[in-house]
Amino acid sequence: MPDREIDTDGPNAPIETVGNHKLVASDRVEGTSVYSMGGTKVGHVHNFMVNKQSGQVAHVIVSDGGFFGLGTSRYIRVPWADLTYDPSVGGYVSHITKELMQERGRDSAEDAEMRIW
Repeated sequence: MPDREIDTDGPNAPIETVGNHKLVASDRVEGTSVYSMGGTKVGHVHNFMVNKQSGQVAHVIVSDGGFFGLGTSRYIRVPWADLTYDPSVGGYVSHITKELMQERGRDSAEDAEMRIW
């Protein structure tokens, strides 16, 4: 079987890179799974906030998507520095847990925006 060529800058590029840079398009961050340090999926990136002056990502809003995608979703604001992309799981790893999502999560992304965990 011939070696496969990996597309590093097209629409099928791996999330952790675009081109030869360690950059990622915003639409590839939103929706990406977020896992606890123990490997449990706690949710996904709902959106993220960029500092208008520095251009740096300040934090993300993580959503648990509700119970089996039904019911009320919980949202929590997480510092960007707390997320590490792990290609082995295809998502971000963070210190947040399912319990923290339930205890401190908010009912809307707008409410979560106002509080840091």
